[in-house]
Amino acid sequence: MSRLDKIKTFRGLTWVGLLANSMFVLFIIVTLIYYSYYLRTGNIVPVVEAIAYAIEVSGFLLMLLNVVGYAVKLRGRLPLKIAMSVYFLIEFIIMICDFNLIDVSEFYTPASKALIISHCVFSTAVVMFYMLIEKENTILQKATTVAAVICMLACFAIVFNVRVYASVLVNSIAYIVLFSVILFYDNRGVIYPDCYGEEQKTFSDSGFFE
Repeated sequence: MSRLDKIKTFRGLTWVGLLANSMFVLFIIVTLIYYSYYLRTGNIVPVVEAIAYAIEVSGFLLMLLNVVGYAVKLRGRLPLKIAMSVYFLIEFIIMICDFNLIDVSEFYTPASKALIISHCVFSTAVVMFYMLIEKENTILQKATTVAAVICMLACFAIVFNVRVYASVLVNSIAYIVLFSVILFYDNRGVIYPDCYGEEQKTFSDSGFFE
């Protein structure tokens, strides 16, 4: 199987999703370090800014590949496909607003408590749809619940008066946890949804969470 064929499998697409969210975490870490440096020195470093934005754009491209790949690969599961697509669109809009590519200052306030809480609730609802990957799999149910709880923890960001990107960071961590669990158990044949072009493995509901 070629490398491209491996990426097009459910496991390969899940790796893409894991990498996408890892890129988002890396972007925010680089941004925080750079912002801290800027506050201390007042120096603007275009190269660092370019690298940071390149990392985020790469994350979005990988995220788009994951969403489109899941939508094409998974049989049925229309609610999940819609939820993933809407989530990608919302995150993309937040990125556009945060980049100031369009003037939305009249209604977009990145540190708005209402925005952060709404984003947390929305993200939690979306991640719960991942249970549909294999509805009867209790391991996946538990992993999805853990990821949802992590998403909701971002609500505490309002205490520190931070931007909505704090919620995005927490979401990325939640998806890293979820995709890591899916990959771990997919490799063991415990999580394996019905996909186009892939054989159905025997389901065994046991393992780490039992």
